[in-house]
Amino acid sequence: MKRSSRGVTLTELMIGVAIMGVAVAAFGTLLRSVITATTGAQTKGEAQEETRQALSRIEETLVQANEVKVASAAYVEFVADIDQSPAYDRSADWDADGIPNYRDGDRDNDAQQLLPAATQWRAGFNLKDDDEDGDGQVDVRQRIYLSGGTVWLQTSLDGAAWGAGRQLMTSVSTFTLSYFGNKANNLGRNIDLDGDGVISASEMDMAGPPGGMGNQNGVLDTDNERRYVTAIRLSLGSDKNQDGKTDYVVETDVYPPLLPLKSR
Repeated sequence: MKRSSRGVTLTELMIGVAIMGVAVAAFGTLLRSVITATTGAQTKGEAQEETRQALSRIEETLVQANEVKVASAAYVEFVADIDQSPAYDRSADWDADGIPNYRDGDRDNDAQQLLPAATQWRAGFNLKDDDEDGDGQVDVRQRIYLSGGTVWLQTSLDGAAWGAGRQLMTSVSTFTLSYFGNKANNLGRNIDLDGDGVISASEMDMAGPPGGMGNQNGVLDTDNERRYVTAIRLSLGSDKNQDGKTDYVVETDVYPPLLPLKSR
C-alpha cells in the first residue's frame, strides 16, 4: 500500500522562514556595506579631482602676485602686473619706442621719472610700476578668499570696484593660508627669532627694529611686515557630500617669483 506524502509542518515552516530571514538580513548588510564603500570611494574620488583642479587654479593666480596687500588665514589680496588684465595687449607699443609691450621693460617710458615717495609706485620699470596705463590707479588687484563654503577670486582693474568674481571651489571644508619668508632674501636674514631656519608670519610681526620692521601686534597688518612674504602655503579641503566631514585635503606652497624681487 502506497504511503501518502506528508505536508510541511508549522514548525518546519517557521524554521525555514527564520533561516531565510537570516540570509536576507546578511545579504542586506553586505549590500549596504558594498553601497557605502562604493559611494565613499566615488565621493572621495570626486572630492580629490575637484580639490586638485581648484588648487591648480589658485596656484596659477597666486604665482602672479608681486605685492601682498592683505594677509590673513582665509583672505589674501595682492597686486599683479598689468599683463594679468584682460585689456592688456602684449603686441602693442604703448610708449612708441619700437619695442612691443611683451619685450619692453618699461612699457610707458617713465622709469627715470621721480615722484614723491607716496606715489612712486606709479613710475619705474614694469615690476615697480603699478600704473602702467597712466590713469593714477593700480592696474590690477586680485583677492582670493573663503565665503560661505566657497573659495572666490575677484579682480579690480584700475581702481574699480571688485568684479562679480569667479568661484574657484564649492563645498569647501578647509581653506587656510599661511605666510612665510626666506632667510636667503635680504629682508629675512635677521628675523629668524627661534633659529629654526623658517621665517614665519609671527616672526615677521614680532621682529621689531632695528633687526626687523614688525609692530608686534600679532598680525601682518603693515606694508613693511608683508614685504617679508616670499611664500604662501595653502591648505584646501573638500566636503563633497556636505556631511560635515572632510573627504579630501591637500596642501601646497606657492612661491610667487616677483614677491622677493619687488620688495628689495
